[in-house]
Formats: sequence, C-alpha cells, structure tokens
Amino acid sequence: MQLFFIFQLVRIMKKLFNKSFVTNFISVLIIATGYLCPVQQELIKSIGFFALSGAITNWLAIYMLFEKVPLLYGSGVIPNRFEEFKLSIKQLMMAQFFTVENIE
Repeated sequence: MQLFFIFQLVRIMKKLFNKSFVTNFISVLIIATGYLCPVQQELIKSIGFFALSGAITNWLAIYMLFEKVPLLYGSGVIPNRFEEFKLSIKQLMMAQFFTVENIE
C-alpha cells in the first residue's frame, strides 16, 4: 500500500515539476529576491519580470500553435493546415536529400 502512494507521488511530481514550471518558479524567486535583497533591487526585479513574461509568452505561443483559442487570430495553425505541412515537408525532403548527387 505504501509503495502505491510513493508511485502516485512520483507521478504527480513529474507532472508538476516540468521544465515550464521550474522556469516560472525560478523567475518568481528572482522577483522575490528583488523585493527582499537591498542591493540592486530594481535590476533584479526587472530580470525576474522579464524572465516570467518571456516564459509565459513562449508557453502561450506554443499552445496557440496546436490548440484553437477562441477570439485569438492565428491559433490552431498546425491542426488547421496539417496536410499542407505534411506536403511541404515531403517536398523539402525530396528536394534536399534525394538529389542525384546525394543518391550517387
């Protein structure tokens, strides 16, 4: 029974502590350090806020590539144009890798 709880805890920890969470947590710690540290407060806070805003912006951009977000233009591009992406990747592969020079 105890082993079951350990496995469940490990599964939850893997979901919770992914790269995105760790990055956001570190940037929040930098912001908190900026409020608590008496040296270069504004600089440290600015670094933390820029890191947090960049992480959130990147997360939103990647999310919007694959998921349709209501009222946001351009979201869900990959599912909407999947066949076009497949065709252009195939054409790129055929043109770049399967040339006469590469086959010889």
